Formats: sequence, C-alpha cells, structure tokens
Amino acid sequence: MRLKIFIAVLFALGFISSCAPGLSRRTEAFEKDHHGFTGMILLDAASGKELFQYNAHKTFTPASNTKILSLYAAIHFLDDSIHTFRYRNTEDSLIVSATGDPGLLNPEFSSSAALEFLRNSRDSIYYQTANWKQAAYGAGWSWDDFTYAFSPQISAIPVYGNNLSFSQSNKGVIIYPGIFQDSIIYSDVDRLKKLEGRNQFMVPQNIQKQDTFRVPFETSEELSIQILEQQTGRSITMIPPGQKASKTIKSIASDSLYKQMMHQSDNLIAEQLLVMISEKLTDTMSTRIAIDQTRKMLLNDLPDEFQWADGSGLSRYNMNSPANLANILQRIWNKKTETWITAIFPTAGKDGTLADILTDENAFVFAKSGTLKNNYSLSGYLKTNSDRLLIFSIMNSNHLGSAEQIKAEISKLLIHIRNRY
Repeated sequence: MRLKIFIAVLFALGFISSCAPGLSRRTEAFEKDHHGFTGMILLDAASGKELFQYNAHKTFTPASNTKILSLYAAIHFLDDSIHTFRYRNTEDSLIVSATGDPGLLNPEFSSSAALEFLRNSRDSIYYQTANWKQAAYGAGWSWDDFTYAFSPQISAIPVYGNNLSFSQSNKGVIIYPGIFQDSIIYSDVDRLKKLEGRNQFMVPQNIQKQDTFRVPFETSEELSIQILEQQTGRSITMIPPGQKASKTIKSIASDSLYKQMMHQSDNLIAEQLLVMISEKLTDTMSTRIAIDQTRKMLLNDLPDEFQWADGSGLSRYNMNSPANLANILQRIWNKKTETWITAIFPTAGKDGTLADILTDENAFVFAKSGTLKNNYSLSGYLKTNSDRLLIFSIMNSNHLGSAEQIKAEISKLLIHIRNRY
C-alpha cells in the first residue's frame, strides 16, 4: 500500500509520466517501420524539466533545423531593425559599406529606405568594398543545387534575394533584376535553368501567363552596385575596404526576416544573418566567424557535442542532437514571448513548410522542419489539451520512407502527445 501511495505521489509531482511508456512504444515502432534512426525529447516549457527522451543525446542530420541556431544567434547579436548600410560623410562624399542585409530589393519585403537614402544624397557616392572571407556556397552543400532557387549564392550585398525572377503576364515578359534582360535563352526545357558558372539562363518555350520562375544568379559586389545604380539613378564608385563606419541606414524590422526564414525556410536569409553577425562583431564578413563566436559566447554549455557548418542547414556536415535543439528552444522561450514565438515559428496546418501536416487539427504545433533526402526533423513548441506548453524535438536520419510517410507518422506522435500530456 505504501509503495502504491509513493508511486501515486511521484505521478502527481510529475517525476513519473504515465504517458511515457505509450510514447516510447510508438517511437520505437516508428523507428523500426522506417528502417532509420530516431531521436526525440520533450521538455516542459515553463520549468525546463525533461518529460521524455529517446536517443535524445545521439546526433542526427538536422537539415533546416539548423535555422533554429541561426535564429537564436540573430536575436542575441542583431538589433530590432536591420541595418542595410553603414555610412560616413566627408566634405563632399558619402561613403557606404554593406552589412549583408538580404532584404535589399527582395520582393518579399517592401522597405525602400536604403534606396531612398542613396537617391536623395547630394554628395558623390562611394561604395567601400567588404572585407569578404566567405565562399559563395556553404561548406558541404550539394554541388548540383546551384540552379535551384533554394540555393542562392551568399554575398556581401545581396539584391533580389540573389535570384532572377522570370514571368509572363498580359504586359509581356517581366524580369527582375532587369539587368539580365539580354541573358535569356528560350529553349526546350521544363523549367528556368542557369548555365553553370555564368549568368545565362534557359527559359521554357511554352511558359504560361502568370507562371513565375526563379533561379540563382552569379553574384559579385560589382554586379550589385550596377543594379543599385540602375535603381537609384546615381553613379556609385567602388573603393577598397577601409574604416568601419558607425552610422547606419535601417530598413525592415528584424522579425520580418526571421519570420520569412522560419516560415519559408529561406536559406539565403539564414546565411546572411550569420554574415551580418560577423560584420557587426568584427570587420570581416564570414559565416564561420559568426558560428565560432556564437558557439563560444552562447552555446558552449549545450548537453551534447555538435557540428555546425552553415546557417541554413543545406550542409551535410551539420550534426546535432534533439537534446541540444530542445535546449536552444528553451532559451528562445525564456528570451521571447509566446506571442512572438507563435508568430515567428510556422503553425502546423497553416504556414509555409508546415502547411501540409496536421491539416485537420486546430493549431497546436509551432515548429521548424528540416528536410534532406532520407532525413526529416521537426522541432518546436506544442500546446497540449491541458493547456500545457511543451518543447519537443523529433529527429530522423537514414529513413527509407517518403517525406509524406514520415510527416504522417510524426503527426500521429504529436497528436498522441497533445492528448496525453
């Protein structure tokens, strides 16, 4: 009798969860069915207490779950508004330098503050080139992704999201940036394609009205400056790197970038956030500097060892554990409000990359997915039927099922958690 009373007390205090055995069986069955490797952890958001774990300290390929690290770094190091340019004035000159802002001329954002600043200046304009120590592609990226819109080049002064946009409308062909108007070749292809290593693009012959195609272009500071000259009607002279200015031109709210990155899994934004962090902390632009500084200053006490290679998660070199991701999500929860979290993280069944899961349920999951071939992870926040907020990370590597099958099974696990905890 005393043992039963003692166990009942433990249940009441939360030291033992009656839900755990059922969840453990479901997780083991899920892992076995898909011939892969699964890890999972649940935390109580209010207390940070661990409620359940299965292989939570093993490492997996996180894919775009890596953006959770980039988000945490950005909200710690960057300001509430994005700074597009640094600048200083001399007697008759305006000298500007880039910060790596991916919102400049990006069709997803509406700010024209930086362009207006250049356009309205009465001084001669000089662009101070960046101290650039970054490859155009991240370490461990797939070599044949260069022609897909999800894999634009990283750059010091990105414009138009470093993607060319081509569409046919009632008014004719529309190309952004317009500088590529003469770089189009019509061909018998099924989608817009970029020729390797050069800014020439093959466009389908039978493109339909209202269709829009996007493809990355080869970037350079020279090209970006040419585009800015077209947009502002001003001549801009490029000069070597020099003194770092303290004055800045602000554009959009930082949260706008964060939301786009998380909802649409925007890889360029993720990479450029790290570039902006590096530029702010040092006189150099390098995602590696940002990663090293974030590890040293913010993430030196995570539960498990991990590998962090890029900002977006495109790299196969990234390795992380469910316990680490849950720990970072807990830190974000402690730093931000629930309203902020549910706005920045996609809502399952509603937003962006999570619009196709839990579509028949009322909103209760706010999370970031991560998908690479044979790998799928989902980490975020879950509201239970008892109005309890949980932090979770479910990671799967080397599975043989389709992404749709994996999502369907994870959806069942999430519903089970919502109903039982």
